Amino acid sequence: MPGEKIVILDGAGTGDSDLSPVLDVLREVLEADGAQVETFTLRDIKLAHCLGCFNCWVKTPGICVEADAGREIAKAVIRADVAVLFTPVTFGGYSPELKKMLDRFVQLVSPFFAMDHGEVHHPPRYQRRPRFLTVGVQRQSNPFEAHIFKTLAGRNAINIHPPSYAVEVVPATDGADALRARFTSLAMRSDALPYGDAAASLMPAPVVAARIAEPAGPRRALLVVGSHRVDEPSTSAALGGYLLGRLKAQDWETESLTLRASLNRPEGESELLAAADRAGLVLLVFPLYVDTLPHLATKALALMAAHRRANPSPPQRLAAIVNSGFPETFQNAVALAVCREFAAQSGFTWAGGLALGGGGAVGGQPLTEAKRPGPPVQHIVKALDMTAAALGGGLPVPAEAARLFARSPLTSAVWRRLYMWLVQRSFTELAAKNGVSKDQLAAQPYAA
Repeated sequence: MPGEKIVILDGAGTGDSDLSPVLDVLREVLEADGAQVETFTLRDIKLAHCLGCFNCWVKTPGICVEADAGREIAKAVIRADVAVLFTPVTFGGYSPELKKMLDRFVQLVSPFFAMDHGEVHHPPRYQRRPRFLTVGVQRQSNPFEAHIFKTLAGRNAINIHPPSYAVEVVPATDGADALRARFTSLAMRSDALPYGDAAASLMPAPVVAARIAEPAGPRRALLVVGSHRVDEPSTSAALGGYLLGRLKAQDWETESLTLRASLNRPEGESELLAAADRAGLVLLVFPLYVDTLPHLATKALALMAAHRRANPSPPQRLAAIVNSGFPETFQNAVALAVCREFAAQSGFTWAGGLALGGGGAVGGQPLTEAKRPGPPVQHIVKALDMTAAALGGGLPVPAEAARLFARSPLTSAVWRRLYMWLVQRSFTELAAKNGVSKDQLAAQPYAA
């Protein structure tokens, strides 16, 4: 519409020049009615990744503590009439470039919890929010990957609370006329939000497979911790560290790598790829960030896939563990589906995954610590023991282990309400330590 402000976040990477014609047609369609279109080419902008510190909630409410272009991008998005996400479809998810900025959208929502269609989510920070359009580009047709992507875009919309949203996946090879027609339809369309079963249906089914023959020589496992909270204990590190220890007890050689900002430099890339090459089993453990893998874990998958395409690799297995701050386990389904699709596209044998709701309640303390705070974790320990025994013997993650791991009292209405209250109290207390009142937690610094 004339006078509308439209912001495009261009998530194409340095090797995605073939996607430029697609973006050009998209911009042409959006500008056709006289809209003002501003494009942020993320690959050319120096951005820090989200630290998972929550200071944009409890220290500088509504403003990321990283004083870089991410603040200006967040302000432009929240003040726009329409925000457009443009990205190559990457295993059903976003490009690392786009995911880096999306992780920092946490500053645009409230730290508290609210119920939405029977699910727990963060309420919006701003009363006025832009409509969201998401465009994913595929170089090869892959309907299931496209389905993951569309579900992810819808789950993001549930959490970001736009007045409406729509998502489209287009082939990179489509001509301008075909693209123009699809983008014109996209601009006028509103898609249904994928609540409940629509998301849960993507949870990968337990793997049914015969025992994998053990390779000659030492058995090696690599734990890749994808939590951005590297300066303090994390739930991901606690879960992954316990599983790795159980494999070590079975005479496996083990190695652990926590992803850091160095992954964006050649030495960090080399460290990850060399460690992955040494392993017969890769264990990826991460928290849910904006409905899928955090930026650094997304980047790690992209790097490993490109490396494996260019270099012949021996047979390797991949297993994943994801934990979410939301109590519903199914909110992890999209993230595990992305991991499974990565395995399929990069030549890993998918060994299964574990998903946990309310991961923040587990905390970063060792699972076997005698006086650890928080809820009981015996069922989690048992599930990890079963998983270690299976993976160590060449078998996939057992279905019973996945069921046990996902079990949580937080799924009942009473416990869920208690969890929501405890989280609200925790953030309020953290803010008070920083001299921030409860009213100030609702600040809207980027409101027009």
